Amino acid sequence: MLSFNKLAVISKVACFSAAVSGIAACSSTSSTPLAGIKSHTLSNAVIYQTSSKEYPVLSSFVYNQAVAALPARFADGEVVVMDVDETVLDNSTYQKERESVGLGYSSQSWADWVKREEATLVPGVADFLNEVVKRNGKLALVTNRDKTLDKHTWSNLLAQGLPLTTSNTCVVGRTAEDKEAVGQEGMINDKDLRRMQLTQGKIACSNTSKDAMSTWAVPHTIIMQIGDNIEDVGGVTQESANVELLMPRVGTEIFILPNPMYGSW
Repeated sequence: MLSFNKLAVISKVACFSAAVSGIAACSSTSSTPLAGIKSHTLSNAVIYQTSSKEYPVLSSFVYNQAVAALPARFADGEVVVMDVDETVLDNSTYQKERESVGLGYSSQSWADWVKREEATLVPGVADFLNEVVKRNGKLALVTNRDKTLDKHTWSNLLAQGLPLTTSNTCVVGRTAEDKEAVGQEGMINDKDLRRMQLTQGKIACSNTSKDAMSTWAVPHTIIMQIGDNIEDVGGVTQESANVELLMPRVGTEIFILPNPMYGSW
């Protein structure tokens, strides 16, 4: 059995060692960077979007149904209105990158991501867009990306090898005017103003060349709306949408894609 004096000595040594270790630890923390960023567990929503077999099956199915609902040939002025994010462009890499380091959405990180122009295509969308163009159709990509980012959106789309031109495709991001219009007559959500401008021939396409301006400066008829959010449909909000009333239009003129990662819900 250890004597009282020996225990006292051991205790002092232990305390001294702990103090030295503590000083070393503090010194190391203040003068050296972390060995690596801590990895965080991804949410089931991001895992579903990036790894499941169900997601590409459902997305491709929706687009197959949309192709079947297209006219054999578009009449002059007929246009398909589509959202961009999680409808044409897949931004799950952004979501994955943010979650993997324990961070969420921020307007600055999102803008930085858009400027990278690295989003890929949503499963099934390429075949759909090819069919629209082949049938002499036009596309209005009404996105809630800030309008100042439209040039990056357009470059990202073209980099995917899609058959898009300034004559057949109009990219139009959101401005303060779109949000301020909500509540005015006929303006239910912040895409309604741009839809109305499209039907009036007043849409402000960010990607339109001088040669193609006249093709958009005429009234258009919206024959189909496609998005990943119920508010990609004109005249409704998440709170006001009546599913029973919308269902007769789903599969013919309205198509909604799965997106568990984020939304107005």
